[in-house]
Amino acid sequence: MTEASASPAATAQLAAAADRIVDLGAKLGRGRDEVLDSARLHHASGVPLDVVRALLQGRPAGEPDIHERFRQRLDLLHATYLKDNGRKYSHGEIARQSGISRQQVQALLGGDRRPTMDHCSRLERFFRRPAGFLQSEDADALHYALAVIEKALLQEYRDHSERTASAAAGSAAGPSLYARHGVDGIALRAALLPDHARTRLLQWLDSYMDERAAEGETDVTGNPY
Repeated sequence: MTEASASPAATAQLAAAADRIVDLGAKLGRGRDEVLDSARLHHASGVPLDVVRALLQGRPAGEPDIHERFRQRLDLLHATYLKDNGRKYSHGEIARQSGISRQQVQALLGGDRRPTMDHCSRLERFFRRPAGFLQSEDADALHYALAVIEKALLQEYRDHSERTASAAAGSAAGPSLYARHGVDGIALRAALLPDHARTRLLQWLDSYMDERAAEGETDVTGNPY
């Protein structure tokens, strides 16, 4: 049994999100295939790989009913969410850590039992997936996965923009006082300052050295400031 494919509105939302991600990726020097990796989206959303590709291309994709979606995604989680030794969690381990009986875990994984909302909630917590992961419609699940990628790229782009702006400001300011005059030149110029100006310079220098010491830096002899 299959349900109707994603609605035109849902397909348009996915296309808009994909376009935004591709645009952000381009600004960071990354191509479409890198920022919209279908295999990565398949694992993040639980949506079958062929459906991910179809939805990203704006094509309608039929999806199984809610219980078949549950089976598909639970099978994916059981196959890919592994222990530190690379092995799958046993039915008993899932049962103990999720609070679902071993018999029910076996029945759910075997497709012999329909899940309740409590089953879904417990299994989503066990496999560390967001609420609704096991039963949300394919378009909604993919949209959530795209939103996570978009948020990460936005933060990366902001950080990149701030670094670029900071570098540009530093460049525009010209060489630093040290680069222009060196230690001896600064000392000679300080000697020519009036008393009140030398006092302010010393106060600034003390503050600067305190900051360097707090960051663990040392002077030219290797001793802390």
